Amino acid sequence: MLVASAALLTGSLALAHEPQADTGQEHAASPAGHHAFVHPFVAHMGMPDEPGEISLRLMSLQERNIGSVAGTYGFHVEAGVADRWGLHLRNDKVSSKKMTEMMLQYAVLRSDSGANGLALIGEVEFPTGPTTDNQNKHLLGVSFAYLWAPVVSVNSIVHYDPQEKMVEWEIAFVSRLTAKIFPILEFRGEASKDMSLANALFAWKFKAQENSAFGLGYQVPISKDREYDSQLILEAEFNFN
Repeated sequence: MLVASAALLTGSLALAHEPQADTGQEHAASPAGHHAFVHPFVAHMGMPDEPGEISLRLMSLQERNIGSVAGTYGFHVEAGVADRWGLHLRNDKVSSKKMTEMMLQYAVLRSDSGANGLALIGEVEFPTGPTTDNQNKHLLGVSFAYLWAPVVSVNSIVHYDPQEKMVEWEIAFVSRLTAKIFPILEFRGEASKDMSLANALFAWKFKAQENSAFGLGYQVPISKDREYDSQLILEAEFNFN
């Protein structure tokens, strides 16, 4: 899927569905640009934000597993640090996941609006809590973003962990029902020689103001191997320019 989409992107970076750069307006202000959408619920953005932009997602999570219920919280910070460069920090389950992701993203291919493109990523996972695994993990991969404005925003990422010989992937479809209501569908998983996990997330986000949104998501396994029975996630999103 990612390879096919990348080929489509290379053939037409300046898409008819995007505002063009020669309109004299910043694409950030355009109702058809990617700023008209909320961020994905859990997944990474496929392209870096503009320099100086910061997005914060805070999550409260209730997880059910074999009849027991546990609560935790998570966070996802994304920042545009320079032209074509973005930085991500993410931990979905702080109380139980003792490794936090730090990802550097560089846009190799980019449309005029910055909403569509292909980026290279380098990621480090480092301990942020008590864990028997104190070794940093290094991953390499690619991410992809495609904006079919004003209908749907697609963000996808695939990366590889050479230490554990494991592939991790995720793809998010954020649709725009109205200017303030956004249905979201996400798939994510990982695959190694020992197991293969896949999860599906169904969510809604609602814009409270131009730079803030709130959402409710429900995530369930769709593979035979699974880490939990279900997750209920509340999320608050804040954007700073």
